[in-house]
This record gives sequence, structure tokens and C-alpha cells, in this order.
Amino acid sequence: MAKKEKNIIETKFLNIKNKFKAGGYDIEEMDHLTCDLIAHLAQLTDNGFTEIEGVSIDLYKDRTWWLIEKLGLLPEYRDDEDVEVDEDVEIEDTYYKDEDEFEVEIDDSKFYK
Repeated sequence: MAKKEKNIIETKFLNIKNKFKAGGYDIEEMDHLTCDLIAHLAQLTDNGFTEIEGVSIDLYKDRTWWLIEKLGLLPEYRDDEDVEVDEDVEIEDTYYKDEDEFEVEIDDSKFYK
């Protein structure tokens, strides 16, 4: 009896997972592979697929995200406290000034007949 061939999403995921577990992987290659898998999952989601051969597509997304986090492919998280703000600079709110408004006169008589 022939072994059932895995679908392309599962094949891509298992390829990434096996390389991760083996260690010694090229981070650029892993970045490319995970981006490719995310693109495929996004395309399937846009096309209305919710599962692939009985497995939720969200499960594949979660598994891929987990690998991306473990690989260290996400940028550093920066909290608002880490960002330097120049408090001497005053920002002027001009939203409600007359010069910024676009005025149009509407003839109500056309609406009520």
C-alpha cells in the first residue's frame, strides 16, 4: 500500500520544523521559508479555506508563529518607555481652526419637496 502524499502546507511546515530541530540552520533561509509559508497560509485564508485535510488552518498559523518566535525572527519589542520624547517641543492642535475647515453651502430645498 502506497503512503499518502502530504499536502504542500504540511510539507513546508515539516521542512521548517525539521531544520529547526536539527539546529545549525541558516537564519536567512529560515526567514525565507517561514515568509513563504505565511504567504501561502494567507492566500488560502483569503480564498476562504478554514482547514487543510481536516487540520485547522489557524493551527498551522499558530505553529508557524511559534517557530518564528523561537527562531528569533521577530524584531525587538520597544515599549513607549524606551522611546525618547522631546518634551520641550509643543504640538499645536489645529483641527478646529477655521482655516482648516472646508465649508460648503448646502441648499436644503432640493432635499425637501
